[in-house]
Amino acid sequence: ATEAAGALVLRHAANLGKGRALKTGLNEAMVRGLAENGIITADADGQHTVEDIARIGEAMAEHPGALVLGVRAFAGDVPLKSRIGNGLTRAAFSLIHGGRLRDTQTGLRGLPTRRLPLFLALAGERYEYEMNMLLEARPQGIPLVQVPIATIYIEGNRRSHYRPLQDSLRIFLLLLRFTASSLASAAVDYAVFALMHLLLPTTLLVDVVAARVASSAVNFQLNRRLVFRSTEKPAAAMVRYYALVAAILLAGYLLIRFLYLGLGLNVFLAKFISDVLLYTVSFLVQREFVYKRRRRP
Repeated sequence: ATEAAGALVLRHAANLGKGRALKTGLNEAMVRGLAENGIITADADGQHTVEDIARIGEAMAEHPGALVLGVRAFAGDVPLKSRIGNGLTRAAFSLIHGGRLRDTQTGLRGLPTRRLPLFLALAGERYEYEMNMLLEARPQGIPLVQVPIATIYIEGNRRSHYRPLQDSLRIFLLLLRFTASSLASAAVDYAVFALMHLLLPTTLLVDVVAARVASSAVNFQLNRRLVFRSTEKPAAAMVRYYALVAAILLAGYLLIRFLYLGLGLNVFLAKFISDVLLYTVSFLVQREFVYKRRRRP
């Protein structure tokens, strides 16, 4: 019926997954020169109305270069798996990437023309492909535009293969990489701090400064390359990073001094408590200030 109506239907000989199907479609449209105004993807299970698809097209014209998402309100009779799954991934995405994304699972999207080669090359053959598209938006400086659409589920969404726990964990991988980077830097920090404090007749301030200078060099490179994947020139990010280091260093020193000299805690326990308290602050500032991609005017 679709072919008789004039649609070009592409088929895989076997089920290769949603991600591979989307890539096959994107590639065909690009090869045939049908993607000059971008591409709209819509699920074929009846969840997206013609009116909503048209609204995505209108938003693409208003926001060229943006990834346009048709977002559902998840109100009313929504299957429990979909409600929980979207809630988990929304919370995780907001924590890691900042901002509020109301629907991480939506298959109704408007893909800008100049970003199609990037989307085509993304990893993922199944449902993780659409999540990878969202995760790539921030490092690449792609704005997200959200367009409210109807929330429609057919037969309680029984045919969905979405896995809420696995997809949530996929988002948390960035936080895990940041934690691993922090632990590696902390090992350098504690080693230098211990050597300075135990072997040299230096003051507490000198010990803290020496340890932080050594660990910050390691932390900067790991976070820039592996965690936030910054494509900006290192010099610009380095200035912002060491401004943060100076602020964290001062805050850390004051906390350690208060816990160690003021409350009488063991100096190493005091440093551990200080580092844990400043961990979240450091992550959020690096996400929003140090490595956030600056959009070109």
